[in-house]
Amino acid sequence: MPKVTIKTDYKTIEVKDGYPLIDMCEEHDTSILFGCRDGACGACMIRVVDGAQFVSKMGDNERDFLETMAAAPNERLACQCKVTGGDIVIEVSE
Repeated sequence: MPKVTIKTDYKTIEVKDGYPLIDMCEEHDTSILFGCRDGACGACMIRVVDGAQFVSKMGDNERDFLETMAAAPNERLACQCKVTGGDIVIEVSE
């Protein structure tokens, strides 16, 4: 099973392949905050430190929003991400 390490929280959590990060965060009390849950507010912006190839592909709405926010290439919205087949390391974006 893939593992998600949240550097900000010093936690590593095992998840099923294809599991949404938003569900994982809600089940395991993380520091990643969620607002709208639709990829429109940016409250859940994270930085993918390692394993970006194991995060679901970015949809058009997320891409448009991140471009508007001038996000770094490794920044994503946790509410839009699923773990896809391998370990990832993330942290809360500032």
